[in-house]
Amino acid sequence: MNLIILGPQGSGKGTQAKLIAEKFGLTHIASGDLLRAEAESGSEMGKVFEKILASGELVPFDTVLKVIEPVLLKSKGGFILDGTPRDVSQAEYLDSFLTDLKMNIDKVILLDIPREVSLDRLAKRAILEGRSDDTPEAIDERLQLYHNKTVPVIDHYKNQGKLLVVDGTLDIQTIFQDIVSKLN
Repeated sequence: MNLIILGPQGSGKGTQAKLIAEKFGLTHIASGDLLRAEAESGSEMGKVFEKILASGELVPFDTVLKVIEPVLLKSKGGFILDGTPRDVSQAEYLDSFLTDLKMNIDKVILLDIPREVSLDRLAKRAILEGRSDDTPEAIDERLQLYHNKTVPVIDHYKNQGKLLVVDGTLDIQTIFQDIVSKLN
């Protein structure tokens, strides 16, 4: 089973993706975590990522693919993509890329939450985790990018009959159980 999890920043994508990966034996591919790890590595590519991530801008998709492709190719039992694709052109490219690998996306899970919930959760995460990309300016930029660029991705997968919408405002276990029941 190959999945994508979508939702605005702070919707709990990473938390749910980890739970889903564990439940179904999938590889959790978190593009943001991979990019942040590369940024922290001090490599030349990492230095470029660090500047882009701190600004709240999106890393070019061909670069994201270079980071996630090795993990994707090792995912024997299926995968859940977390944080990718971010816009329709990326979704179309990903579809084509996976077709070339004789793979496809089975379902796309949308964790639906209002902007206010997103802002509240991100403010709390910034305090708890101290992430450098959780400044108020970067948060606002990412939420604006999500609304303008990623929301159309939802329609892309809805038109393919792959979209599962889940209320992301509930507690972690209730959300997880809703996802599991919809996947089964």
